Amino acid sequence: MLNGAIIFFSGTGNTKYIAKLFKEKFKLENINTDLIDIQKEDKLNKTYDFYVFGGPIHAEMIPKILVDWINQNIENENKKCIIYHTLAGDRHSESRIYLAKILNKKGLDVVINTSIQMPNNYYHKFFKRDSDEEIKRVLSLAPSKVDKIVKDFLNENRSDINYKKSTFATKMVYDVFLVYAKKYAKRNFSLDKNKCIDCKICEHECPTKNIYIENKNIEFYNKCIGCEKCIHRCPTNAILFNKKPFVPYKIEQYLKK
Repeated sequence: MLNGAIIFFSGTGNTKYIAKLFKEKFKLENINTDLIDIQKEDKLNKTYDFYVFGGPIHAEMIPKILVDWINQNIENENKKCIIYHTLAGDRHSESRIYLAKILNKKGLDVVINTSIQMPNNYYHKFFKRDSDEEIKRVLSLAPSKVDKIVKDFLNENRSDINYKKSTFATKMVYDVFLVYAKKYAKRNFSLDKNKCIDCKICEHECPTKNIYIENKNIEFYNKCIGCEKCIHRCPTNAILFNKKPFVPYKIEQYLKK
């Protein structure tokens, strides 16, 4: 194993942070890896010896945008891989095997299928925002978790994956979530023109091209997938939730401390 690809989709930055940790940990093992953000790379430009796939959990599923990219770009081949899910919970559910089953059918050998707890970033409607202390605590645990995953992978300490377990119900719930999410931004988000600097980050970073902004006027279409990148990544916190100011989660602020 000389060269690996760390392929990920990240909304608010949690999954991207873990991807970077994987790169660091593999480097310590004298193994080179490339970071591949599926929003920036539409295909693989070279071959790899192994893969790491990562994405957040949306309604108990890894996002369709990542699954579609994998289906289009990962060939049927016998190569080892890691799957990691990022989410607010601290336990891995045995039901999170949808992507593992897809890769298994392609002939890939899923050595590790796991979840990594990260700070909660979905707190404006259903959950509460983590305290600064809790955010820092959770982030501080991530490097050791990734280190263990890398070592387990290299030593072939395998995850127990039940490929016979049905994922139909989970997929059905996720499909319902996607229907609900389509108009989520349009229903809930608006713009504080006094804060907006017309940088267009929300428009350029939206994974589904769901946003158009011009002269501090914002329009949301019907292609939202609920990743919340726009509301969390806005540099001036100009995007409002239900016409009220929203305190976003910006991971960089905590990594510097």
